[in-house]
Amino acid sequence: MNLIRAALFAVFAFMGTISLSAQSWLPPAAAAVVISNELTLLNAPDAPVPTQSGLSGLKDRRTSDVNCSECLLKNVKKQFLTMTLTKLKNGATDTGVAVEEVRVFLIGGANGNNTLLTAIQQGYQYMDTIL
Repeated sequence: MNLIRAALFAVFAFMGTISLSAQSWLPPAAAAVVISNELTLLNAPDAPVPTQSGLSGLKDRRTSDVNCSECLLKNVKKQFLTMTLTKLKNGATDTGVAVEEVRVFLIGGANGNNTLLTAIQQGYQYMDTIL
């Protein structure tokens, strides 16, 4: 099991290195604006969705699926955005390096949880897309 975790970590690190070297990231000031806007969107309350039966009215999406993969990904994205914004506000001069440092930190905290590692990789790809 540890061998599988080590292999996954190596693959994610290698993929991130390739992506980091090929990516032309926004300057830190512009990235901070984009990140702030994205955080505003992600922190907006979810709209209520109809229940399947329709008899009980509307139910809050946040309570409908505890531990859902969509919720996990949203939380990982928020972490990526918040931590990267903090690094940029604290004087990071390269957006790509700040994003990569956050990614490495999150992977280290995943403790080999494959679901979380997948969400972190998807979060990294999200950061790559918006910045």
